[in-house]
Amino acid sequence: MRKLFDPFFTGYCLLWVIIHVCRRLHYPVPLLNGHLTDFTAIPAIAHLAVTITRIYIVKDNHYSYPLRYLIFMAAYISVVFEWVIPRFSSRYTGDVWDVAAYFAGSLFYYFVHARSGKQPAGVTR
Repeated sequence: MRKLFDPFFTGYCLLWVIIHVCRRLHYPVPLLNGHLTDFTAIPAIAHLAVTITRIYIVKDNHYSYPLRYLIFMAAYISVVFEWVIPRFSSRYTGDVWDVAAYFAGSLFYYFVHARSGKQPAGVTR
């Protein structure tokens, strides 16, 4: 579990809780409420998925997803949540800025989060 709850993932979870509690209390936080949950969605999903992959599938603590996997995740989530679901439910709306947030979150995960735990070359754990 320690591998799962790194500072970034913990931050994603805390932001999600704060945003949704504020929404329920009818006090949405303007800067956070808009697209931050969409921005953190792919990093949170990717981190959870890569942690499960590392432990149960490849059994390699240094395995990481290539950028194309993260781009695929963003594309898939974008199609489902910004195109398909809004066609079937009036409660949801498609938003191009949400799509941009999903892709930006993918890049953030790849270039910042996933790299934060890597050791420099030649250093072993």
